[in-house]
Amino acid sequence: METVVIVTGAIGRPSLSARLARAAGFRIALRDIAGPLDEVALEGPDVVVLELPAGRPMRETAEAIAAPPGMAEVPILALVDDAQLKQLGPRAQVADFCLLPLREDEFVARIRRLVRPTAPGDDDRVIVEDLVIDLRGYVAAIDGVPVDFAYQEFELLRFLATHPGQAFSRDQLLARVWGYDYYGGPRTVDIHVRRVRAKLGHRYAACLQTIRHVGYKWLAATDRAAAQ
Repeated sequence: METVVIVTGAIGRPSLSARLARAAGFRIALRDIAGPLDEVALEGPDVVVLELPAGRPMRETAEAIAAPPGMAEVPILALVDDAQLKQLGPRAQVADFCLLPLREDEFVARIRRLVRPTAPGDDDRVIVEDLVIDLRGYVAAIDGVPVDFAYQEFELLRFLATHPGQAFSRDQLLARVWGYDYYGGPRTVDIHVRRVRAKLGHRYAACLQTIRHVGYKWLAATDRAAAQ
């Protein structure tokens, strides 16, 4: 059984992340973020979930967790709110992150990907009827015919399609798809959405849905079926 260590400032309070990870079949250990972080290694973690309190520096905290021998290879999943997004980036020393409030399916899926990053299976593809998005091969095809997406267009499609039913603001998409150092504005997202929809064609353009006053989301299969 893989071990997930949750480093948190809320020791003693009910933990949604602990409950979700335990229900998914992982062994759970809790560590106080105010305690000695080198002791996280004593739990033998396969993944560390970092619940960062407001005002706590992410990079320094992650580096302290990764400092003991062997811990540099253990992936860290950070749970962050919108205000903490600016702390993320290549120098943050985290392998991945989830936005708060947590979505059960996304949180569990990200832990599983970090525990078994090379495991093959259906997670490598998103299939909507005759649309197949090959996440590893970086290609999408409709009725077996490849669609010519530019790299950033495919990245936008890939990100939204792997988070079905979840709405993202333009700023969140800029951070997750374009990167934390990108200085373009929200209009960049709108332009790429229009291009992706045009290439998906009439049958699948509606999968990429505009959420008024919020941003965009990819329709989950159940939502698409209900809408038809």
